[in-house]
Amino acid sequence: MNGDDFINLAGKLATSRDEASLRSAVSRAYYGAFHLALAFLEDIERTVPRNANAHVQVARKLQSAGQSDAYRAGSLLRDLHTERIKADYRLDNRRIGTSAFAKLCVETASEIQSALKSCRAEPARSEIKARL
Repeated sequence: MNGDDFINLAGKLATSRDEASLRSAVSRAYYGAFHLALAFLEDIERTVPRNANAHVQVARKLQSAGQSDAYRAGSLLRDLHTERIKADYRLDNRRIGTSAFAKLCVETASEIQSALKSCRAEPARSEIKARL
């Protein structure tokens, strides 16, 4: 089980017609991207606290890595986290429970996935590790 599995599930949920599944797609998209980012940071031996602050810290670490793909992944992760909170807690916001919104969030998670893949490749990986 890894972040890719959550993003794949989010893609399936985003094709649903019921609002609970669409909101769940947003949540799974975020958590998939979060776990991929966390795994990357752990892979380069950078620790992140295992508490509620981890969500903010993962995005901030990526944004401060001084590398464009890492910055992009961190910024998109921060934005997706905000959307996940809306999907889980703002039940009165009807725009959040739409297929278009769920698909947009899955696309964002896929962009994070792609940016992190670039971060894992050399020389980006070594550059990021040296700066963090």
